[in-house]
Amino acid sequence: MKKAKRKKKILTEEQKREQAQKREKRVLKNKIFKIFTDAGFTYLSTGGKEANVGYRAVEVDSMFIYENIWILCEDTIAKNDRDHIRTKNEAFGSIKQNLSTFLTFLKETFPDKAELLNKYDFNRIKLFCLYIPRDELDLNDNDYNLFSNLIFVQPKTLNYFKWIVGCIKRSAIYEIFRFLELNNDQIGFVSSSTEAATIKAPIIYPREFTGIKNGVRLVSFMMSAEDLLSTCYVLRKDNWSDSIWLYQRLIEKSKIKKIREFLERKGEAFYNNIIVALPDNVSFQDAAGNFQTIDQIASLEENCKLIIPKEMNSICIIDGQHRVYAHYKSGVDSKQERTIASLRPKLHLLVTGLISPKGLSSEQRAKIQSDIFLDINSNTKAVPQNVLLQIKRIQNPLDSESIAQFVIERLNRFGVFQRLLQISSLDKAKIKTASIVKFALRYLVTVDPSEGRNSLINYWNGDQYLLMKADDTALNDYVKFCADIINQYFSAIKKNFKMYWEDEKSKLLSVISLNGFIIALTRQLKYNGIKDFEFYNEKFKNWQFDFSNENFPYTSSQYHKFSTKILKDVFEIEE
Repeated sequence: MKKAKRKKKILTEEQKREQAQKREKRVLKNKIFKIFTDAGFTYLSTGGKEANVGYRAVEVDSMFIYENIWILCEDTIAKNDRDHIRTKNEAFGSIKQNLSTFLTFLKETFPDKAELLNKYDFNRIKLFCLYIPRDELDLNDNDYNLFSNLIFVQPKTLNYFKWIVGCIKRSAIYEIFRFLELNNDQIGFVSSSTEAATIKAPIIYPREFTGIKNGVRLVSFMMSAEDLLSTCYVLRKDNWSDSIWLYQRLIEKSKIKKIREFLERKGEAFYNNIIVALPDNVSFQDAAGNFQTIDQIASLEENCKLIIPKEMNSICIIDGQHRVYAHYKSGVDSKQERTIASLRPKLHLLVTGLISPKGLSSEQRAKIQSDIFLDINSNTKAVPQNVLLQIKRIQNPLDSESIAQFVIERLNRFGVFQRLLQISSLDKAKIKTASIVKFALRYLVTVDPSEGRNSLINYWNGDQYLLMKADDTALNDYVKFCADIINQYFSAIKKNFKMYWEDEKSKLLSVISLNGFIIALTRQLKYNGIKDFEFYNEKFKNWQFDFSNENFPYTSSQYHKFSTKILKDVFEIEE
């Protein structure tokens, strides 16, 4: 006898929304769990367990421990819920003020983790409270000061950690420590050994050191893969930092995999150099054990040693990150990991180090390093366009493409294009920006327009003298001015073509459309100057145009042709 088929339960719209939210919450939690556990942290399932701390009941969504580093996580799929942020800021503040009480709660709740929880006195524990939203939070400097108990991990940062942990597993923990601004002395037990805190690398020094720029000197030496992994970092442009002094690409998983397979098969070091920038506190020691300056060792006949402080995130890799990170610790007991684990301490890589004069600014260092990176890579794999744009911005922040990149970043934070522009290769934003910068926006924002042409610099009332000296304040003011004008212009376009703006299949937000609109704005400047939202709204409200995917008439790079159409129909200008 056949069993009667169970009728499928029909869900209400509210139930469907609840199920969708649970799935989204689960996805976010799993991402956080995998990042920290794959990096080597131990997980404590604190979610759903209330602790009475101070004068309030608190709950921590998840907790991760590495030695004395405790990370408390609050994950949320709510969008910009300031009440939720405020509540969690107060709750985590209460935990920080009553850490011994919270520790007692953990010991009672997780007796199986007693060894982990009892390993350090609570005064040695470093507590970090991470607030991890699914969606980007709109926060300003005042918010960061107001909610100072929290470290906000925006989606871009979380995606970066997911990528880097997925590539180099346990060795990504140093990147997390760098994000948390930790140094060696703060992790684990306090050490009194000075010998353990330094690396002595044998030098292979040339007879005459080659100066590069600004007194930078070169020195070559051998260093174990293990020591490099524990001390290096890379200025990746798509990482969690907002600094503009970042220029390198993300690690490629496939490249790491191939090098790792080579290491397992051959067990040999690579012959080509790893290029690094060394920290300022390196020193030199001759055969007799006497300390010497870099100028003195150039004239010595006997071998010397380079003394490098063993401090994580102190050696900047300029070229060769894949060859270093292929030695990563996987945390998995596999044949490959056992082979590479045996190679890490004994396989020495040939390294060329840059030693900068003391007092060189981070800006000057970045310019030198990015220039070397570009020189090395220009003859190998083609450097991606977005990397070239970033290096150009470091080399010359007043270049038209550099200013355009600054404007793009501001537009992505505020206004009509908020979170729509792809700033990082990890972004899921729909609008790619390299072609917008190169073929349209640069001409609108340039500080040096061609003869007979205008740009927004002609209408800016700021201090142009300071701007031309690349003064940070003046540059920021000009970028804000440019972004405000563009926001008003495109706000009018969005209002009058809202249906197309919200239709993901339409061509309104395609690169060809956006470039056409930007070029039209630039071309009409000499007739109308800069105007406000009301002016642009009045111009666009009577214009009818089909931006549907099926009927949009312009293709490929017909930016100028489309801009001529806008100029004629919208601004009533014939050129």
